[in-house]
Amino acid sequence: MAKHTDPNNFIKIWFYRITKLSVFGFIVLAFYAVYLDAWVNQKMTGPKWETPVKVFARPLQLHKHKFLPKSELISELKLLGYKSVKRVIQPGQFSNNSTFVEVYRRGFTHIDGEVAPKRLRIGFEGSHVMALEANTEDGWQSLNIEQLDPMLISRQATKSNEDREIVDLSLVPEWMVDTLLVVEDRNFYHHHGVSPLAIIRALVANVMAGRNVQGGSTLTQQLAKNLLLNDSRKTYFRKFKEAMVALILDYRFSKDDILQAYFNEVYLGQNGNRAVHGFALASKFYFGKPLAQLQQHEFALLTAMVKGPSYYSPTRQKARTKERRDLVLQLMVSHNVMDRDEYQHFVDLPMTVNLKKTKGRSPFPSYMQLVSRELKQLDFGEESQKGMLVFTGLDPLLQHNYQKSFAKSVQSLEKKHKLKGLNGAVVSIDLDNGAVMALIGDRNSQSLGFNRALDTNRNIGSLIKPAVYLTALSEPEYHLATPLPNTPIKMKNNKGKQWQPENYDKTVSDHVLLFDALTKSMNLPTVHLGMDLGLNQIINTLRVLGATQSIDKYPSLLLGAVPMSPLKVAEIYQPIASFGQKLSTSAIVHVTDSEGLLLWEKDQTSREVSDYQTSFELAHALEQVTRTGTAKRLGMYYPKVQYAGKTGTTDDLRDSWFAGFDQNKVTSVWVGKDDNSPVELTGSQGALSVFMALQTARQAESIKKPQPNDVETRYVDVKTGDVLSDDCGEFIELPITAGKVQKVKECPSIFDWF
Repeated sequence: MAKHTDPNNFIKIWFYRITKLSVFGFIVLAFYAVYLDAWVNQKMTGPKWETPVKVFARPLQLHKHKFLPKSELISELKLLGYKSVKRVIQPGQFSNNSTFVEVYRRGFTHIDGEVAPKRLRIGFEGSHVMALEANTEDGWQSLNIEQLDPMLISRQATKSNEDREIVDLSLVPEWMVDTLLVVEDRNFYHHHGVSPLAIIRALVANVMAGRNVQGGSTLTQQLAKNLLLNDSRKTYFRKFKEAMVALILDYRFSKDDILQAYFNEVYLGQNGNRAVHGFALASKFYFGKPLAQLQQHEFALLTAMVKGPSYYSPTRQKARTKERRDLVLQLMVSHNVMDRDEYQHFVDLPMTVNLKKTKGRSPFPSYMQLVSRELKQLDFGEESQKGMLVFTGLDPLLQHNYQKSFAKSVQSLEKKHKLKGLNGAVVSIDLDNGAVMALIGDRNSQSLGFNRALDTNRNIGSLIKPAVYLTALSEPEYHLATPLPNTPIKMKNNKGKQWQPENYDKTVSDHVLLFDALTKSMNLPTVHLGMDLGLNQIINTLRVLGATQSIDKYPSLLLGAVPMSPLKVAEIYQPIASFGQKLSTSAIVHVTDSEGLLLWEKDQTSREVSDYQTSFELAHALEQVTRTGTAKRLGMYYPKVQYAGKTGTTDDLRDSWFAGFDQNKVTSVWVGKDDNSPVELTGSQGALSVFMALQTARQAESIKKPQPNDVETRYVDVKTGDVLSDDCGEFIELPITAGKVQKVKECPSIFDWF
């Protein structure tokens, strides 16, 4: 007998099953929602992005009496991206008047936090700052010191190869927010993260077209997809998850929080292999200026690109992109973001970009190689992934101009002397704080390869002589007028063979003054002097000056058989240029977190390695090297500037060196060939010529150091070295420490002639 199923019972069973499944699904959905809520909260309240490590040049210090030609201030402002205007009204602008420059300094993050924008007025007299004022509510007020915002010289990529510049929504002009919402999500402030009507409208359009032709995502959903989900698959589950996350975002966070995250997350193109995220970075990438300085048509272009930076590319798809930019402008006027006159003005403007496409590379690659090595030694670990700010001692104008002129000066040497394959390096160090101001490691300024400033170790030749003479002048029996033997000398070299040094001009004599031996870079008296002092003494002097490598105790070291890099040469000349005060040397000066909290600071204390009196006497001789000695061409070419320095030439003319300094910086220059073959150039012919060409990079300030009280200017017989009682016969004037003169030769009185 067949069984009959009760329909009512069947319905009850399925109703029970469906209810059970629904309850189970609801519980699963609730647990999933709780999980998503915790996940979204953690993502939004924790670090949202791996922000790049930013490396900055030094901020230009401004104070009264600072040596700073007005033209150089203007050049640096232009290098920093400041715009020259007739009337200064907003940050990033400056005006040039007859005796002063007015600049609206941009705000920036520095040590201890944010530095606010400020209008400054800098007055000049000659090459010096003579007035510094800030604009306040009470008018222009005098300042003691101020600084410009530092130039960003590198953004170190993160593991994700994403690059962005974080901007606070409070700093974004309101009309920009309105523009974005008009184009991307007009009901942003009226929905709860998801717009059902927009989804239904898009679904109908897609069904009618048989493909995806319209999206229904709100701005909140876009943020959920790009920032949190990072999933580009077009599946129903992904859309469901996206909607869930958008609802949670809207519930958990304010509309301003969501907008700020969107402004910093939105993808707007590629810089080489690095993705450009956020409007703030895109503004600098496409237009070379901060977001707040964009005009309406420029921000309209960025907003147009949100829909697809590749499809709407201002460089590859110009016509299509301009059409969409103009559509954005039209939406702006139709929704009262701008008036019709403004619309007509901006829509008629051509679509132009000032693309800063560096492919992630710094404009100063040689310098950045040093910074990278120092960061690796400091080893900040995970801190390096949290947007550290690295402040260096780089002088951007000096470095920029070095890079322009160095290759030309090397090419000029090749042409003049009919040579090939020359290369070289330059290092300049700030005498105020020991920071590396500029560094060139290759004649090709954009080379990322072998860095000669850091890694070329060549014998330094006569550059070692100031260390020999500093050792002597530190002793009570030696002064600048001391006679030294200038006679032939023979001894064994480091290979056990006979070594017989000669003067460059092959001449000999009974003796020469210590002053002449140094200024004319004579070999024989230097060797005699060094052997009398003892090689251990010379090595000790090199050590206190900063030499760290192993130095063989052979007589040949007295003529520079000691290999050093151009950076190391600049380091050992720094205390000589600073009149006995040794500073630690590095490119990095400060490191802070993204908020400006100090993480590391360069030691800027100095220690005395030579007393001021001795250093003053040595510096006097080195100054005369540039007037009457082996570098006299420098004094002839720049007669109004007092430099000091020393030329250096090695055996077989393989290396050409010059180390020189002015009041503010010390610079080492090396010219040679990578294969170590002879260049056939002395220090005066090669490296000095490059140094002279580089002096156009920034005007040099003459050395001005007060003469110590216990150093007297004495008359000295040029032939015998006798200290004279007056200015008689053939004499020169030399500074000599009081107490070192044991005997004075009396000048004949007028009565002695009768």
